[in-house]
Amino acid sequence: MASPKDGSKANVPTLSQGIHRQPTMGLLDAINLLLACIIGSGIFISAKAVLEYSGSYGLSIVVWIGCGLLCIMGALCYAELGCAYVSSGGDYTYLRVAFGNFLGFLRVWIEVVLSRPMIVVLSVLTASNYLVYWFYETCTPPDLLVKCLASFLLLIVGFINLTSAVWTNRLHQICNYFKIASLLIVIGAGFYRIFLGRVENFAEPFESSTYDKLPSALYAGLFPYAGWNYLNNAIDDLKDPKRLLPRSIVISLFLCILIYFLTFSSYFTALSTYDILISEATAVTFAERIFPFLLYLIPVGVTMSCVGAASGNIFTVVQMFNVAGRDGLMPFIFSMRHYKTNVPMIAIMFEIIISFIFLFFMSNIGQLIICVGMINWTCILLAAVGLIVLRYKHPDRERPIKIPLAIPILFIAVLVTLIVASAVTDLENIKASLILLGTAIPAYVFGVMWKKKPSSFNRKYNSFALTLQKLFHVVHDEHTD
Repeated sequence: MASPKDGSKANVPTLSQGIHRQPTMGLLDAINLLLACIIGSGIFISAKAVLEYSGSYGLSIVVWIGCGLLCIMGALCYAELGCAYVSSGGDYTYLRVAFGNFLGFLRVWIEVVLSRPMIVVLSVLTASNYLVYWFYETCTPPDLLVKCLASFLLLIVGFINLTSAVWTNRLHQICNYFKIASLLIVIGAGFYRIFLGRVENFAEPFESSTYDKLPSALYAGLFPYAGWNYLNNAIDDLKDPKRLLPRSIVISLFLCILIYFLTFSSYFTALSTYDILISEATAVTFAERIFPFLLYLIPVGVTMSCVGAASGNIFTVVQMFNVAGRDGLMPFIFSMRHYKTNVPMIAIMFEIIISFIFLFFMSNIGQLIICVGMINWTCILLAAVGLIVLRYKHPDRERPIKIPLAIPILFIAVLVTLIVASAVTDLENIKASLILLGTAIPAYVFGVMWKKKPSSFNRKYNSFALTLQKLFHVVHDEHTD
């Protein structure tokens, strides 16, 4: 760790020190990458949840736009951090440098044990609900059937990720085509309905608004914007990071705001608030009302979009395993890769196992969305606080991007208000989130703080790790930041 006043000694390179290869990404490439990361299954998952907690179309739109603007503020904070502390570990690195190993470990634990598996489960459950809609149009499908189908999809995603990175990337490309096609169909159908004059559901946009659950609505609205900070992990590939990083993030988020606004508004050209709230598959119900033949197309498109989101979250979390493993905050076996395919098999299997645990013990979609939001945005809040801490801790650090201090302060104030309001209005989900966060403490004490473990334990662990290496043909990853 660096001394408090000397940023040059921090064990993380600056922007000018961190680029070791020829950058390849321009502005359009960066925007395309971010749109692929952000726009996924979230809009199909969260539309119902946002409306449920806000109560009206008008307040829901305010939530969608407000969440997008909040993400833009956060993205500007991350742009400064990303250029000052170049690391593929992302906000794990920022928290570790600012506050020490425990908060760095907490971020890794949240990402690999809580957040990503929850998002994977959300994705496969949503895909399953859309697939079974064909057979249960007028009633709720059996929970066991949905879970079994979600398990099957999770196994397929896991198999592809374990087999080949090339196959995984091809899956992502195919899923992106289905995702774009599904959104274009919904938005195009919405414009068609408006052209026909079907705007009665917009007459009193704020009727039946409920404000007591607004914090939960905001968490649900923030969920589809997840991924806006992923470009920080690819900063070495940007041709001009100082200019492209903030521009690409802001442009991408404004495009997402527009797409989400159009998609959500399109639903209301054919569905009432009640119709959306009782539907288990909003996009399918919408398509059925407009063109019945779309009933057989939209479920496939949404399912593929959700499968792509599940696979993408497993695929992209691996780098955090690598960095934390090299820093001694996670077992080093997780950073090992197959000697031929270069696939991090142990890390991927770990994510799949944890996902199955959440699937069968915490499969309420609404609760998962809120808990993911509470946990993730608490860490993002800490990263924003870390930005201010690091300015005083490393005042001489090279900062190619230096945003006005008012932006992180306002961002922190909004998030603190949101978290405090959640504690008052949604005590049940706050308790669940705190319990999940609390699991990091014994893991940190046992895995990191307890240095002098019994030799018998070390022998058994080393034997177990060696067995895994032999069984899955994995070797040490030689990548460096």
